[in-house]
Amino acid sequence: MNDTSSRGYLSDFGTLAPYLKRFQLRLSLVFPLVIAVVMVDLIQPYLVKVAIDRYVAVAAPNERAILLMAAGYLGVVLLSCALTYYQEIVLQYAGQSIVRAIRIDLFRHIQTLALRYFDQNSPGRIITNVVSDTEALNNFFTQFLSGMLRGLFSLLLIMGFMAQLDLKIALYCFILIPVVAAIAVFFQRRMRAINTEVRNRLGSAIAFLAENLQGMPIIQIFHQEAKQQKRFDERNRLLVHATIRENWYFLLFFNVTELLGDLGIAALIWYGGRSVLGGVLSFGILYAFIGYIRRFFQPINTISQQMNTFQSSLVATERIAATLREKPDIQEQAGAVAPEIRGEVRFEKVSLAYRQDHPVLVDIGLKIRPGERVGFVGATGAGKSSLMNLVTRFYDTSSGRVVVDGKDVRDWPLEALRKTIGIVQQDVTLFSGSVVDNIRFFQEEIGEERVREACRLVGAEPFILRLPQGYDTPLSERAATLSAGERQLLSFARVLVFDPRILILDEATANLDSRTEEVLQRAIHRVSAGRTLLVIAHRLATVQEMDRIVVLDRGRIIESGSHDDLLVRGGHYWQLHRSGILLDEAV
Repeated sequence: MNDTSSRGYLSDFGTLAPYLKRFQLRLSLVFPLVIAVVMVDLIQPYLVKVAIDRYVAVAAPNERAILLMAAGYLGVVLLSCALTYYQEIVLQYAGQSIVRAIRIDLFRHIQTLALRYFDQNSPGRIITNVVSDTEALNNFFTQFLSGMLRGLFSLLLIMGFMAQLDLKIALYCFILIPVVAAIAVFFQRRMRAINTEVRNRLGSAIAFLAENLQGMPIIQIFHQEAKQQKRFDERNRLLVHATIRENWYFLLFFNVTELLGDLGIAALIWYGGRSVLGGVLSFGILYAFIGYIRRFFQPINTISQQMNTFQSSLVATERIAATLREKPDIQEQAGAVAPEIRGEVRFEKVSLAYRQDHPVLVDIGLKIRPGERVGFVGATGAGKSSLMNLVTRFYDTSSGRVVVDGKDVRDWPLEALRKTIGIVQQDVTLFSGSVVDNIRFFQEEIGEERVREACRLVGAEPFILRLPQGYDTPLSERAATLSAGERQLLSFARVLVFDPRILILDEATANLDSRTEEVLQRAIHRVSAGRTLLVIAHRLATVQEMDRIVVLDRGRIIESGSHDDLLVRGGHYWQLHRSGILLDEAV
């Protein structure tokens, strides 16, 4: 392992330092418990040695003393079991508490990241990071940490006991330590690369599964089940192969150390047996040495077994630390204060590029008055949604500025800005919970009467009251029991409950039948009353009643005006209107 890698690992594990400090009291209980467990365990061979040399292998064996020694031995064993159990309970509690805190902080941090992060990282990878990687850290605390502490302390005490019993035999046994250490280093270097591959393969499989579950209707309508199954099988095959290679290295390492231990015991029996027969060594000491040599390799084997856990923890810590190092692209100015909210939006020479060589908006200049209704049309990729993402500050401009109510959005408090703006998108996101909880977004301070009023205003109450439990009807994550129009009406009600001054509709009526769209159009007129309305649409019928229509093409504004004005000009919009078909198909 080179110095750069070592510094990287230390830096990554430094991420855990605040959590170790937070739960240091619970963790501090583990150390005395580990010491007590080891001491009680290692006293057992010595008790047998005393019993043999003093009361058994003597001219006049003392049965009473032997019985007392046996009872004492049993008491020590029971004490060892009790201490071990309590130690594991304390360690599990501390480990789970640390992992819970890390998961909460990780999820909180992910929520602060901009859309770029979610564009560049699949849901499967993020889920693996929050769930699987943190579980690997739990194993670090509950398995590796206690195993290493117990193993190292046991090793030191065993060496001390063996040296005290017979230094010469002890030194012969100690020769095996550097041999095992060299083997451990050899395997450790190979196992880390394999463990990284396992984690990546697992993340790939989870990402593929999440993607397919979300797109199952498309897979089924195109009869792609067999092909997707084949692709999933391939990912699982690679995961299985990587896992088998990981286990193969681990088992080989474990068996090599086991073999070394058995060879050590065989050599001890041969050499110690000759010493006993020669009268140089007592039988009790030989028995104690055999007991200690078995225990001598137990901590070594424990340490070797935990190497796999350690490798998993290294990879998991590296991935968690990388996520926590992600800086939110959107930074709030210190002391930012929201202006008086009126609903005015200005784009001043705005350009945006997600990549340096791929501009999506170029020199946009546009002023939207408070209460004005503006429609945005253009082909897919023209920059409509990107323009709205700048208003909500999901992204920052590459140049120019977006001004809301006379203030650059970068100088707004983020919470205040996003409370000012409401969005209704084509794909409605609902959450597990009741209808009323979805509309008020689980904010119980919003009263049910306010929710009902919003639903009545947008026309959602009739279908809600037909549900089995009305407003208290539980919904699944995707609300499969509701139609697309019903889900969309709920999203309109949700926006209305939060009362934003600026309302953005991002193709909110796309993919709906004409009757449902008519209902939603009436809802739009009700909800937009007194608000600044920005509508992205690919159906001309959706925007022709707007006060103004902005036509975008390749990130530029090419036309702007009312429906009638644009028709009189006979330009691009006129051609679309004349064709009488969907905008995205016409351009």
